[in-house]
Amino acid sequence: MNHPRDEGVIKFKLTLKRAPAPEMNQVIALEKWRALFFKLGLVGEYPTEKIGYGNLSSRLQKNIFIITGSQTGHLPHLQAHHYTKVIDCDLKKGVVTAEGLIPPSSESLTHFGIYEANPLIQHVFHVHHPLLWKKMMEGNFDSVDEELTYGTIEMAQATQNLISGKTSGVFVMKGHDDGIISYGANADEAGKNLLDLYRKLAERQ
Repeated sequence: MNHPRDEGVIKFKLTLKRAPAPEMNQVIALEKWRALFFKLGLVGEYPTEKIGYGNLSSRLQKNIFIITGSQTGHLPHLQAHHYTKVIDCDLKKGVVTAEGLIPPSSESLTHFGIYEANPLIQHVFHVHHPLLWKKMMEGNFDSVDEELTYGTIEMAQATQNLISGKTSGVFVMKGHDDGIISYGANADEAGKNLLDLYRKLAERQ
């Protein structure tokens, strides 16, 4: 695990071009799931450190996607200006170019890696839950090695390799405290992957 808590810091080189916020109709599906995840504690803010966690994205075309802005986890509901459009990434150099009013999530490189791995994947949801994370660590789930920390080139590349050939699934980030990622061909598929896991955990408590 990472101590002190390694969250929310952008680890890639970012170019943010000031531009109008995405259209609200482009973020409705994301906001529907994010609002639910916030209620369940899968998106939020660590109270002691005041650091937000959880980010959701939706592909627009090829490797262009809309993603929740950095450090918006504490907000129960987001408006369109809380989302940012990532228009280009260089995975080898760790460079992200985005358009919007706020910086994109610090996990943007990982989202990009997933989209680049399979053109059929349209949504990526990254949430946190300590108990679910622990259960997944102990179970037979896809995982990224514990040496890899969030938001890095190495994490994005490992994620790409992990999901190669898959269009839907969920995996645990062993080196990122509480971190879990789901992906799917649409928002409901990505969301239900997580919701099913959450419900199974609740049934066992």
